[in-house]
Amino acid sequence: MGSKEQAASTEAGRTLRGLTALAGFRAWVVVVAALIGVFALQPFYSELIGPLSNVFPTACALGAFVSASLCLRRYGFGLRSFEAVWFCFALGTGLWVLAESSWAFYYFVLGVQVPYPSLADVFYIGGYLPIIAGLGAYLWTFRVAMSMRRLGFAIVVVGIATSLAMAFVLPVEFAKNLSLVNLVTDMIYPVLDLVLLSLAILSLAIFYGGSIAKWWVLFGMGATLYVIADEFFLYQVAGGTYYNGGLDDLIFLLGYSVFALAFYAHRKEF
Repeated sequence: MGSKEQAASTEAGRTLRGLTALAGFRAWVVVVAALIGVFALQPFYSELIGPLSNVFPTACALGAFVSASLCLRRYGFGLRSFEAVWFCFALGTGLWVLAESSWAFYYFVLGVQVPYPSLADVFYIGGYLPIIAGLGAYLWTFRVAMSMRRLGFAIVVVGIATSLAMAFVLPVEFAKNLSLVNLVTDMIYPVLDLVLLSLAILSLAIFYGGSIAKWWVLFGMGATLYVIADEFFLYQVAGGTYYNGGLDDLIFLLGYSVFALAFYAHRKEF
């Protein structure tokens, strides 16, 4: 095949990948718009929003897991840098699928409206650990690209997030007497949230403006939404205002959906 034919073939491949990526993004927009619509219109079917809000999270978490697993399939299973990173991302999202499934089991089978703390939290907390490990490994691989200016910006943002959590969430969580299980669980989540958010912000500081910035921006958005949803959940549970089908549930769904889109974008960029 001559150089012209090779160039034409390469260009055709890029065009096809671009069209596929665009179709995938459009499908994602439709799904997210539908989720927002379901929660926005819940006054018309208030008796159904509780059950729906316990079905959607498992489906959205599963979408993130499948998307991460397809990236893992591209890199393959192994102990090398990116293989290990994507194994961690797939494992973490897979544990969150188990967490959402467990929460749904408590709700539909055991009749527990708000199963917190419960077995589901074992999987929620377990999901953080490999994702944080994957982020840390990715960050360490590209650490030489971190400038002092970007590091300073990341530290400021992390400091603001930490201050907000300490000022608004933690005082409400620990305002009343808690059982030992509640106390430990309420302490673990904010720590993991801040670690996840910190690593995501540091990663964005490294990659923003680079060739792989697009999917990292999406990953950072997913992590931010997930952390906001988690802290909002803890705040509401502590104050006794959480209910199935509230804004907090929608933010969780959006977090999972953006994670799925981030992993999809990564596959299309490489």
